[in-house]
Amino acid sequence: MRLDSISIANFRNHRLLDFEPGHSVTNIYGRNGSGKTSILEAIHYCALTKGFSGNHDREYLMFGEELFTIRSSFTSDQGIATRVSVAWTPKKEKRILVNEQELQTFSSHIGTIPCVTFTPREMVIINGAPAERRRFMDTAICQYDRKYLSDLLLYRRILQQRNALFSSENDPRFLDAALDVLTDQLVAVATDIVLARQRFIDRFVAMLGDVYRWIPEGSEPSISYQNSLGQYEKHYEREAIHQVFGERFETLKTQEIQRRQTLAGPHRDDLQFFLDGREIRKYASQGQQRAFLVAMKMTLQNYLYETSGETPITLLDDLFSELDDIVSGIMIETLSMKGQVIITSTAKKGGNGIRYFSIDDYK
Repeated sequence: MRLDSISIANFRNHRLLDFEPGHSVTNIYGRNGSGKTSILEAIHYCALTKGFSGNHDREYLMFGEELFTIRSSFTSDQGIATRVSVAWTPKKEKRILVNEQELQTFSSHIGTIPCVTFTPREMVIINGAPAERRRFMDTAICQYDRKYLSDLLLYRRILQQRNALFSSENDPRFLDAALDVLTDQLVAVATDIVLARQRFIDRFVAMLGDVYRWIPEGSEPSISYQNSLGQYEKHYEREAIHQVFGERFETLKTQEIQRRQTLAGPHRDDLQFFLDGREIRKYASQGQQRAFLVAMKMTLQNYLYETSGETPITLLDDLFSELDDIVSGIMIETLSMKGQVIITSTAKKGGNGIRYFSIDDYK
Protein backbone atom coordinates (compact mmCIF):
# COMPACT_ATOMS: atom_id res chain seq x y z
CA MET A 1 0.00 0.00 0.00
CA ARG A 2 1.17 3.52 -0.70
CA LEU A 3 -0.18 7.01 -0.31
CA ASP A 4 -0.28 8.84 -3.64
CA SER A 5 -1.50 12.20 -2.37
CA ILE A 6 -3.25 13.88 0.53
CA SER A 7 -4.84 17.30 0.88
CA ILE A 8 -5.77 18.74 4.27
CA ALA A 9 -7.73 21.88 5.12
CA ASN A 10 -8.21 23.60 8.50
CA PHE A 11 -6.44 20.68 10.15
CA ARG A 12 -4.36 21.67 13.19
CA ASN A 13 -2.15 24.55 12.00
CA HIS A 14 -2.60 23.88 8.27
CA ARG A 15 -5.05 26.15 6.46
CA LEU A 16 -4.45 24.19 3.27
CA LEU A 17 -1.67 21.75 2.46
CA ASP A 18 -1.09 19.28 -0.39
CA PHE A 19 1.43 16.49 0.06
CA GLU A 20 2.69 13.84 -2.38
CA PRO A 21 5.25 11.43 -0.91
CA GLY A 22 7.67 9.26 -2.84
CA HIS A 23 7.23 5.50 -3.22
CA SER A 24 10.10 4.73 -0.82
CA VAL A 25 11.37 7.05 1.95
CA THR A 26 10.07 10.61 2.22
CA ASN A 27 11.58 12.98 4.78
CA ILE A 28 9.36 15.83 5.97
CA TYR A 29 11.67 18.28 7.70
CA GLY A 30 11.33 21.67 9.34
CA ARG A 31 11.37 23.54 12.60
CA ASN A 32 9.50 22.33 15.66
CA GLY A 33 5.85 23.35 15.72
CA SER A 34 5.63 23.79 11.96
CA GLY A 35 3.08 21.00 11.47
CA LYS A 36 5.17 17.99 10.42
CA THR A 37 3.38 15.65 12.80
CA SER A 38 -0.02 16.93 11.64
CA ILE A 39 0.62 15.51 8.16
CA LEU A 40 1.25 12.07 9.64
CA GLU A 41 -1.87 12.39 11.80
CA ALA A 42 -3.95 13.15 8.70
CA ILE A 43 -2.59 10.03 6.96
CA HIS A 44 -3.36 8.01 10.10
CA TYR A 45 -6.95 9.32 10.02
CA CYS A 46 -7.38 7.95 6.52
CA ALA A 47 -5.90 4.58 7.46
CA LEU A 48 -7.32 3.99 10.95
CA THR A 49 -10.13 6.60 11.20
CA LYS A 50 -8.44 8.68 13.93
CA GLY A 51 -5.20 10.47 14.75
CA PHE A 52 -2.46 8.58 16.56
CA SER A 53 -2.21 11.09 19.42
CA GLY A 54 -5.49 9.89 20.93
CA ASN A 55 -6.97 13.39 20.97
CA HIS A 56 -10.66 14.04 20.39
CA ASP A 57 -11.52 14.95 16.81
CA ARG A 58 -12.35 18.54 17.80
CA GLU A 59 -8.73 19.11 18.82
CA TYR A 60 -7.63 18.75 15.19
CA LEU A 61 -9.87 21.59 14.03
CA MET A 62 -8.02 24.83 13.31
CA PHE A 63 -8.96 27.55 15.78
CA GLY A 64 -11.82 29.70 14.56
CA GLU A 65 -12.95 27.27 11.85
CA GLU A 66 -16.06 25.09 11.63
CA LEU A 67 -14.84 22.22 9.43
CA PHE A 68 -11.67 20.27 8.74
CA THR A 69 -11.31 17.99 5.73
CA ILE A 70 -8.82 15.38 4.56
CA ARG A 71 -8.82 14.00 1.03
CA SER A 72 -6.44 11.23 0.08
CA SER A 73 -5.66 8.67 -2.59
CA PHE A 74 -3.95 5.30 -2.04
CA THR A 75 -2.83 2.45 -4.31
CA SER A 76 -2.55 -1.13 -3.10
CA ASP A 77 0.26 -3.55 -3.96
CA GLN A 78 -2.14 -5.04 -6.53
CA GLY A 79 -2.71 -1.64 -8.16
CA ILE A 80 -6.19 -1.06 -6.72
CA ALA A 81 -6.99 2.62 -6.03
CA THR A 82 -8.72 3.68 -2.81
CA ARG A 83 -9.89 7.23 -2.13
CA VAL A 84 -10.57 8.23 1.47
CA SER A 85 -12.17 11.48 2.60
CA VAL A 86 -12.64 12.63 6.19
CA ALA A 87 -14.71 15.59 7.37
CA TRP A 88 -15.47 16.79 10.88
CA THR A 89 -17.72 19.56 12.16
CA PRO A 90 -18.99 20.18 15.69
CA LYS A 91 -22.59 19.67 14.51
CA LYS A 92 -22.25 16.55 12.33
CA GLU A 93 -19.18 15.08 14.00
CA LYS A 94 -17.05 12.79 11.80
CA ARG A 95 -17.90 11.49 8.33
CA ILE A 96 -15.62 9.16 6.38
CA LEU A 97 -16.12 8.26 2.73
CA VAL A 98 -14.24 5.45 0.98
CA ASN A 99 -14.48 5.60 -2.80
CA GLU A 100 -17.36 8.09 -2.38
CA GLN A 101 -19.35 5.70 -0.15
CA GLU A 102 -19.93 6.85 3.43
CA LEU A 103 -18.89 4.38 6.12
CA GLN A 104 -21.72 3.31 8.39
CA THR A 105 -19.27 1.92 10.92
CA PHE A 106 -15.68 3.15 11.13
CA SER A 107 -14.48 -0.28 12.26
CA SER A 108 -15.33 -1.73 8.83
CA HIS A 109 -12.47 0.32 7.34
CA ILE A 110 -9.77 -0.99 9.71
CA GLY A 111 -7.29 -3.16 7.81
CA THR A 112 -8.05 -1.69 4.38
CA ILE A 113 -4.95 0.52 4.60
CA PRO A 114 -2.40 -1.19 6.89
CA CYS A 115 -0.35 1.36 8.79
CA VAL A 116 2.50 1.31 11.32
CA THR A 117 3.46 4.36 13.37
CA PHE A 118 6.28 5.44 15.63
CA THR A 119 5.98 8.60 17.73
CA PRO A 120 7.88 9.69 20.85
CA ARG A 121 4.67 9.57 22.88
CA GLU A 122 4.43 5.85 22.13
CA MET A 123 7.25 5.21 24.59
CA VAL A 124 4.36 4.60 27.00
CA ILE A 125 4.08 1.19 25.34
CA ILE A 126 7.37 0.34 27.03
CA ASN A 127 7.12 2.21 30.33
CA GLY A 128 3.47 3.21 30.71
CA ALA A 129 0.31 1.56 31.98
CA PRO A 130 -0.85 -1.93 30.84
CA ALA A 131 -3.62 -0.31 28.77
CA GLU A 132 -0.96 1.07 26.40
CA ARG A 133 0.46 -2.39 25.73
CA ARG A 134 -3.01 -3.84 25.23
CA ARG A 135 -3.68 -1.04 22.73
CA PHE A 136 -0.52 -1.99 20.84
CA MET A 137 -1.69 -5.60 20.56
CA ASP A 138 -5.25 -4.70 19.65
CA THR A 139 -4.29 -2.15 16.97
CA ALA A 140 -1.93 -4.67 15.40
CA ILE A 141 -4.30 -7.64 15.37
CA CYS A 142 -7.34 -5.63 14.25
CA GLN A 143 -5.53 -4.63 11.05
CA TYR A 144 -5.51 -8.19 9.73
CA ASP A 145 -8.16 -10.05 11.75
CA ARG A 146 -11.70 -8.70 11.39
CA LYS A 147 -13.12 -11.36 13.70
CA TYR A 148 -10.79 -10.16 16.44
CA LEU A 149 -12.07 -6.62 15.99
CA SER A 150 -15.67 -7.85 16.25
CA ASP A 151 -14.80 -9.93 19.32
CA LEU A 152 -13.11 -6.95 20.95
CA LEU A 153 -16.13 -4.69 20.41
CA LEU A 154 -18.48 -7.40 21.69
CA TYR A 155 -16.31 -8.03 24.74
CA ARG A 156 -16.35 -4.34 25.64
CA ARG A 157 -20.16 -4.24 25.40
CA ILE A 158 -20.59 -7.31 27.61
CA LEU A 159 -17.99 -6.00 30.07
CA GLN A 160 -19.86 -2.70 30.31
CA GLN A 161 -23.16 -4.52 30.91
CA ARG A 162 -21.58 -6.76 33.53
CA ASN A 163 -20.04 -3.86 35.44
CA ALA A 164 -23.33 -1.93 35.24
CA LEU A 165 -25.08 -4.95 36.74
CA PHE A 166 -22.71 -4.92 39.70
CA SER A 167 -23.58 -1.28 40.34
CA SER A 168 -27.34 -1.83 40.15
CA GLU A 169 -29.66 -2.27 43.13
CA ASN A 170 -31.34 -5.40 41.83
CA ASP A 171 -32.71 -8.23 43.93
CA PRO A 172 -29.83 -10.64 44.77
CA ARG A 173 -31.61 -13.53 43.03
CA PHE A 174 -31.98 -11.51 39.81
CA LEU A 175 -28.40 -10.33 40.08
CA ASP A 176 -27.14 -13.90 40.41
CA ALA A 177 -29.11 -15.18 37.40
CA ALA A 178 -28.24 -12.22 35.17
CA LEU A 179 -24.59 -12.42 36.20
CA ASP A 180 -24.39 -16.08 35.17
CA VAL A 181 -25.70 -15.24 31.71
CA LEU A 182 -23.29 -12.35 31.19
CA THR A 183 -20.38 -14.37 32.58
CA ASP A 184 -21.01 -17.18 30.10
CA GLN A 185 -21.06 -14.66 27.25
CA LEU A 186 -17.91 -12.95 28.52
CA VAL A 187 -16.01 -16.24 28.88
CA ALA A 188 -16.84 -17.28 25.31
CA VAL A 189 -15.55 -14.10 23.67
CA ALA A 190 -12.63 -13.72 26.11
CA THR A 191 -11.42 -17.17 25.08
CA ASP A 192 -11.17 -16.13 21.42
CA ILE A 193 -9.41 -12.86 22.30
CA VAL A 194 -6.77 -14.60 24.44
CA LEU A 195 -6.14 -17.19 21.72
CA ALA A 196 -5.65 -14.46 19.09
CA ARG A 197 -3.28 -12.50 21.35
CA GLN A 198 -1.37 -15.66 22.18
CA ARG A 199 -0.87 -16.49 18.49
CA PHE A 200 0.16 -12.91 17.74
CA ILE A 201 2.80 -12.75 20.48
CA ASP A 202 4.24 -16.17 19.62
CA ARG A 203 4.90 -15.22 15.99
CA PHE A 204 5.81 -11.61 16.82
CA VAL A 205 8.55 -12.62 19.27
CA ALA A 206 10.10 -14.98 16.72
CA MET A 207 10.22 -12.18 14.14
CA LEU A 208 11.45 -9.59 16.66
CA GLY A 209 14.70 -11.51 17.17
CA ASP A 210 15.50 -11.26 13.47
CA VAL A 211 14.74 -7.55 13.27
CA TYR A 212 16.67 -6.76 16.44
CA ARG A 213 19.97 -7.81 14.90
CA TRP A 214 20.46 -4.28 13.53
CA ILE A 215 20.89 -3.00 17.09
CA PRO A 216 24.69 -2.65 17.64
CA GLU A 217 24.52 -4.06 21.20
CA GLY A 218 23.31 -7.43 19.95
CA SER A 219 21.04 -8.10 22.95
CA GLU A 220 18.41 -10.85 22.93
CA PRO A 221 14.83 -9.49 23.06
CA SER A 222 11.79 -11.33 24.40
CA ILE A 223 8.18 -10.61 25.32
CA SER A 224 6.01 -12.31 27.94
CA TYR A 225 2.23 -12.26 27.48
CA GLN A 226 0.62 -11.93 30.91
CA ASN A 227 -2.98 -12.94 30.51
CA SER A 228 -5.48 -13.15 33.33
CA LEU A 229 -5.64 -16.94 33.36
CA GLY A 230 -3.24 -16.93 36.29
CA GLN A 231 -0.34 -18.81 34.64
CA TYR A 232 1.34 -16.33 32.34
CA GLU A 233 3.85 -18.54 30.56
CA LYS A 234 1.58 -21.50 29.96
CA HIS A 235 -0.10 -21.90 26.57
CA TYR A 236 -3.66 -23.18 26.51
CA GLU A 237 -5.89 -24.74 23.90
CA ARG A 238 -9.36 -23.26 23.37
CA GLU A 239 -11.19 -25.71 25.64
CA ALA A 240 -8.68 -25.22 28.45
CA ILE A 241 -8.89 -21.44 28.24
CA HIS A 242 -12.69 -21.60 28.39
CA GLN A 243 -12.58 -23.88 31.41
CA VAL A 244 -9.97 -21.84 33.31
CA PHE A 245 -11.87 -18.61 32.70
CA GLY A 246 -15.09 -20.20 33.95
CA GLU A 247 -13.38 -21.45 37.11
CA ARG A 248 -11.68 -18.12 37.69
CA PHE A 249 -14.92 -16.13 37.49
CA GLU A 250 -16.59 -18.58 39.86
CA THR A 251 -13.76 -18.08 42.36
CA LEU A 252 -13.91 -14.29 42.01
CA LYS A 253 -17.72 -14.01 42.10
CA THR A 254 -18.13 -12.87 45.71
CA GLN A 255 -15.18 -10.47 45.45
CA GLU A 256 -16.50 -8.99 42.20
CA ILE A 257 -19.92 -8.34 43.72
CA GLN A 258 -18.30 -6.64 46.70
CA ARG A 259 -16.00 -4.49 44.58
CA ARG A 260 -18.62 -3.97 41.83
CA GLN A 261 -16.29 -4.64 38.93
CA THR A 262 -15.02 -7.42 36.67
CA LEU A 263 -11.67 -8.60 38.04
CA ALA A 264 -10.49 -10.95 35.28
CA GLY A 265 -10.44 -11.01 31.51
CA PRO A 266 -8.53 -9.63 28.51
CA HIS A 267 -9.11 -6.04 29.70
CA ARG A 268 -6.56 -6.77 32.45
CA ASP A 269 -3.88 -8.42 30.26
CA ASP A 270 -0.34 -7.05 30.03
CA LEU A 271 3.00 -7.58 28.29
CA GLN A 272 6.49 -7.64 29.76
CA PHE A 273 9.53 -6.76 27.63
CA PHE A 274 13.01 -8.17 28.23
CA LEU A 275 16.57 -7.75 26.96
CA ASP A 276 18.88 -10.65 27.80
CA GLY A 277 16.34 -11.81 30.40
CA ARG A 278 16.21 -8.46 32.24
CA GLU A 279 12.96 -6.48 32.29
CA ILE A 280 13.35 -3.34 30.19
CA ARG A 281 11.25 -1.03 32.36
CA LYS A 282 13.47 -1.71 35.37
CA TYR A 283 16.95 -2.10 33.91
CA ALA A 284 17.21 -0.62 30.40
CA SER A 285 18.40 2.89 29.58
CA GLN A 286 16.15 5.34 27.72
CA GLY A 287 18.13 4.68 24.56
CA GLN A 288 17.67 0.93 24.91
CA GLN A 289 13.94 1.36 25.53
CA ARG A 290 13.61 3.56 22.46
CA ALA A 291 15.59 1.11 20.31
CA PHE A 292 13.38 -1.74 21.54
CA LEU A 293 10.22 0.12 20.55
CA VAL A 294 11.66 0.96 17.12
CA ALA A 295 12.51 -2.73 16.63
CA MET A 296 8.94 -3.65 17.65
CA LYS A 297 7.54 -1.28 15.05
CA MET A 298 9.82 -2.67 12.34
CA THR A 299 8.71 -6.15 13.34
CA LEU A 300 5.07 -5.09 13.16
CA GLN A 301 5.67 -3.83 9.64
CA ASN A 302 6.97 -7.26 8.61
CA TYR A 303 4.22 -9.03 10.54
CA LEU A 304 1.39 -7.11 8.89
CA TYR A 305 2.84 -7.81 5.47
CA GLU A 306 3.11 -11.52 6.29
CA THR A 307 -0.46 -11.77 7.58
CA SER A 308 -2.27 -9.49 5.12
CA GLY A 309 -0.12 -9.71 1.99
CA GLU A 310 -0.20 -5.91 1.78
CA THR A 311 2.83 -3.73 2.53
CA PRO A 312 1.96 -1.28 5.34
CA ILE A 313 2.58 2.44 5.14
CA THR A 314 5.07 3.38 7.86
CA LEU A 315 4.84 6.75 9.64
CA LEU A 316 7.85 7.69 11.78
CA ASP A 317 7.55 10.90 13.77
CA ASP A 318 10.80 12.38 15.14
CA LEU A 319 12.42 8.94 15.01
CA PHE A 320 16.02 10.11 15.01
CA SER A 321 15.99 12.69 17.80
CA GLU A 322 17.66 10.28 20.23
CA LEU A 323 19.44 7.88 17.86
CA ASP A 324 23.08 8.34 16.89
CA ASP A 325 24.16 8.80 13.25
CA ILE A 326 25.30 5.18 12.83
CA VAL A 327 21.99 3.69 13.97
CA SER A 328 20.06 6.34 12.02
CA GLY A 329 21.95 5.40 8.85
CA ILE A 330 21.22 1.71 9.37
CA MET A 331 17.56 2.49 9.98
CA ILE A 332 17.17 4.52 6.78
CA GLU A 333 18.92 1.84 4.71
CA THR A 334 16.71 -0.87 6.21
CA LEU A 335 13.50 1.09 5.90
CA SER A 336 14.17 1.97 2.25
CA MET A 337 13.48 -1.69 1.44
CA LYS A 338 10.20 -1.77 3.42
CA GLY A 339 7.73 -0.06 1.14
CA GLN A 340 6.58 3.52 1.66
CA VAL A 341 8.06 5.21 4.73
CA ILE A 342 7.34 8.80 5.75
CA ILE A 343 9.71 10.35 8.32
CA THR A 344 9.63 13.69 10.11
CA SER A 345 12.74 15.45 11.43
CA THR A 346 13.98 18.95 12.19
CA ALA A 347 16.76 18.66 9.58
CA LYS A 348 17.34 16.69 6.38
CA LYS A 349 18.37 13.06 6.94
CA GLY A 350 21.03 11.71 4.62
CA GLY A 351 20.49 8.66 2.45
CA ASN A 352 20.01 7.41 -1.09
CA GLY A 353 16.69 7.67 -2.88
CA ILE A 354 15.01 9.89 -0.27
CA ARG A 355 12.40 12.43 -1.33
CA TYR A 356 12.48 15.61 0.75
CA PHE A 357 9.60 17.89 1.72
CA SER A 358 10.47 21.14 3.50
CA ILE A 359 7.43 22.23 5.43
CA ASP A 360 9.08 25.57 6.18
CA ASP A 361 9.44 26.30 2.45
CA TYR A 362 5.83 25.19 1.84
CA LYS A 363 4.51 27.59 4.43
